[in-house]
Amino acid sequence: MSTLLYNVIAAILALAILYGLNLMSNVKTAVRGNILSAAAMACAILITMYKDNSLGSPTLWIAIALGTAFGLFLSNKVKMIQMPQLVAFLHGFGGGAAALVGIIMLTDVGTPSAFHRIDACLALCSGMTTIAGSFVAAGKLHQLLPQRPIVLSNHSRIINILLGIMLIALCIYNIAPTFLPGFFIFVMFATGALFGIVFTIRVGGADMPITISLLNSMGGISCAIAGFAVSDPLLIAVGGIVGSAGLMLTRVMCKAMNRKLMPILLGQSSVAGKSGVRAAAAAKAPAPQAPKAAQPAAQKDAEIAKLLTTAKNVIIVPGYGMALAQAQHKVKQLADALEARGATVNYAIHPVAGRMPGHMNVLLAEANVDYEHLLEMDTVNPMFADADLVIIVGANDVVNPAANTAEGTPIYGMPILEADKAKAVIICNYDEKPGYAGVPNPLYTKSGVYMLLGDAAKTVGTLAGYAAGQAPAAAAPAETGGADTAAEAARLLTTAKNVIIVPGYGMALAQAQHKVKQLADALEARGATVNYAIHPVAGRMPGHMNVLLAEANVDYEHLLEMDTVNPMFADADLVIIVGANDVVNPAANTAEGTPIYGMPILEADKAKAVIVCNYDEKPGYAGVDNPLYTKPGVIMMLGDAAQTVGALAGYAAGQVPAAAAQAEPAKDADSEAARLLSTAKNVIIVPGYGMALAQAQHQVKQLADALEERGATVNYAIHPVAGRMPGHMNVLLAEANVDYEHLLEMDTVNPMFADADLVIIVGANDVVNPAANTAEGTPIYGMPILEADKAKAVIVCNYDEKPGYAGVDNPLYTKPGVIMMLGDAAQTVGNLVKLASGAAPATAEAPKEAETQDAMQALKTAKNVIIVPGYGMALAQAQHKVKQLADALEARGATVNYAIHPVAGRMPGHMNVLLAEANVDYEHLLEMDTVNPMFADADLVIIVGANDVVNPAANTAEGTPIYGMPILEADKAKAVIICNYDEKPGYAGVDNPLYTKPGVTLLLGDAGASLDKLLAMAR
Repeated sequence: MSTLLYNVIAAILALAILYGLNLMSNVKTAVRGNILSAAAMACAILITMYKDNSLGSPTLWIAIALGTAFGLFLSNKVKMIQMPQLVAFLHGFGGGAAALVGIIMLTDVGTPSAFHRIDACLALCSGMTTIAGSFVAAGKLHQLLPQRPIVLSNHSRIINILLGIMLIALCIYNIAPTFLPGFFIFVMFATGALFGIVFTIRVGGADMPITISLLNSMGGISCAIAGFAVSDPLLIAVGGIVGSAGLMLTRVMCKAMNRKLMPILLGQSSVAGKSGVRAAAAAKAPAPQAPKAAQPAAQKDAEIAKLLTTAKNVIIVPGYGMALAQAQHKVKQLADALEARGATVNYAIHPVAGRMPGHMNVLLAEANVDYEHLLEMDTVNPMFADADLVIIVGANDVVNPAANTAEGTPIYGMPILEADKAKAVIICNYDEKPGYAGVPNPLYTKSGVYMLLGDAAKTVGTLAGYAAGQAPAAAAPAETGGADTAAEAARLLTTAKNVIIVPGYGMALAQAQHKVKQLADALEARGATVNYAIHPVAGRMPGHMNVLLAEANVDYEHLLEMDTVNPMFADADLVIIVGANDVVNPAANTAEGTPIYGMPILEADKAKAVIVCNYDEKPGYAGVDNPLYTKPGVIMMLGDAAQTVGALAGYAAGQVPAAAAQAEPAKDADSEAARLLSTAKNVIIVPGYGMALAQAQHQVKQLADALEERGATVNYAIHPVAGRMPGHMNVLLAEANVDYEHLLEMDTVNPMFADADLVIIVGANDVVNPAANTAEGTPIYGMPILEADKAKAVIVCNYDEKPGYAGVDNPLYTKPGVIMMLGDAAQTVGNLVKLASGAAPATAEAPKEAETQDAMQALKTAKNVIIVPGYGMALAQAQHKVKQLADALEARGATVNYAIHPVAGRMPGHMNVLLAEANVDYEHLLEMDTVNPMFADADLVIIVGANDVVNPAANTAEGTPIYGMPILEADKAKAVIICNYDEKPGYAGVDNPLYTKPGVTLLLGDAGASLDKLLAMAR
């Protein structure tokens, strides 16, 4: 092929690619443009192979086949939300290809001139920077690497040194190409890769769109340079198109985020320094806006519903939260419902919303949103002032008005979508935390703004319901007089005579078919007729429901097909739906354009009453909301189907719903347990596999010792199949020094239960289940059991109330005189030990409110505060919350220091590293010898995830692992707040008396959530 012909073809293909890009700017022609550009690229590859006489090369065809297969795999495997990391990943391959061309030219083929040699070196350097930087960006976006900026010591200096070494190696190699060529090629290779890694790791979430567009440009430029190295005009043209497009996009991104390119290249724009943090705090302080009064949920929902039904000019602002929740289809449903009411709906697209340029456009196009309604920032901003309603879905920084006022913060000066100018705003964000820039959003507290927090798919779905005319759910109790759901379900189950059960795939997932059969048996025992409605596509294969119900011994003649059962629903007193959704969704009759429209369904909605036992209220696989869930007369029992159907079976058998017990003044469980433990003279302990799992045998022995000290006789009832091997319980209790003569076998101990004052069951279920005597057809029917139910009183220390391995509900749990102490057996038995030793039962919830008030008062008045971080802070990654709390306290005039124990954390200096990462000044990190004398003068100590290192038992508990260990003397402070996950002992296994000391407030749970509460109090 002549050079002229090749150049002409190259120009035509380059123009075809450009035209394809132009077509991609419109959603309606984007697919055509994509196909055209891809076809032009494929032709470019073939033409190049033909020109180089390599069409017959098997190696190249194998490489093309592998690449094609990999691309097809990615196209089917990668989800839309993962598109940003895929784009970054593919940019890397472009850079890697350019680097490979450079290496081959320098080491194998050879370069015909100095010009080509320089081009090959530049292709190597820029290509390695692109591939390394792109892979780091993809790793950050895919959360394989930390998304926060990673800042090295002397970061900018390292970057400059790498650039300097790269430039020196490039110059020396080109000036003296025969002097150590391999060494200098390796130096260019390594410094290019290291530069790509080092500058990308410091870029955080806020700058990621710019980083992606910049890497896109670098990939194209690298390929264009490689084109010069191999004298290929087609590669130069295509690389130039990609590079220039990427640079133009980078410029647009920089302008949109008020960034300059060089600071980003040097990794300086993602990290706000201390001045930025202070400025952010200052930006909040001068706006003394009165806090919005707490609004009843029902009133708020009613106002939101009114806004949605009256607004005529609506703007929706999508953000990355919409992408995370995959809520774009819900957004489209909401827009459709608004437009059906006569509203005009537009979408405000910020150029850096999402994780790549055009991210929101792609997602909304996927949901069939018309492209002409996707308005860019310059077009839509003048429209906000006239908007009746703005709905923000998962966007934060791009609508944050602090960008106009909060000098020194990462977003100051960034152009934003002026949503705050609208007449009313509804925000569907996951929480009220700041966005990636870390700047609080004053829009959240502005009058006329309604916050709907949580999963965006769910909250937007709620809005779509309101827009379609559904009444807010909170209005329902007013009509029904607030009737208790469980009580109403129990009433229906005990009065219904004609019942239809509708099984679905959720029943299969929960393996609840045996529970369904038990429920049917209980209903039939009351004289009801029970049938099963089988939809042909319920489950995952034809006949799925039939097989499962046959396994549970349901008679085949009661399994009715759709044509037979549908006419029967209107006469049914009650329909019970178990894990079915789409197959009972009445929207199939009305929701045109949805996947289920026109599908025949089971007409359960025609029944007099319906109970739905589904896991949650989300749509089924078709993604269409089910109006049955909000229909009057429908009772929703959400959660695991096995558990909810089990509850229904209990109600049908005559059990009273647990909620009814609240009508009577119930005895406090701890107080009653304490009374039993202090008066019982004949006690039998029944150990089970739960004791083994919790390793609670030593606590069991401590409990027995405490009871024997009170004069009680204690024996142990050993079932032959308790545990996981014969003698399992004997081995564990012998390990805890229980006398063998007190371990009684079943035949010996069973006659003794009737005379026992108290039986304490620890982690046993099936072996004490009285259903073994009555529940025919179950796996335990006829199995000999320990007759604990015959005792005068029973305390059960099991993890939960679920059935044992046999899957049969234990009626012992609901028997009068039985006290349930649920949770970790080591903890519940430990609580019994304290009660048996004479400790007063812990009071109920009322003091907790007083403790919270004490904590709030301490935070507001404390002037001398010490924070004690521990490993729990590291686990919760709560160091930034700790710093925010310290800042809030310092803003009130308090002095805040940090007490660092040398063994807090998992390595020396662990706490220092974490707090330094959160920009805590090093001079406030005080070692134990320095800080211990300061505790006595501290107004407040806040412990975050620390236990053994503040445990005063180290001074008194001889024989324990921590006895004699120097500790932080936090117990000497005037007030202490502990933000730990739970009250369990630390790694040393020694109870911490600090937890029960007067003046100590416990905030249990995730440390981040507890610190959020403290932060709200401090502010």
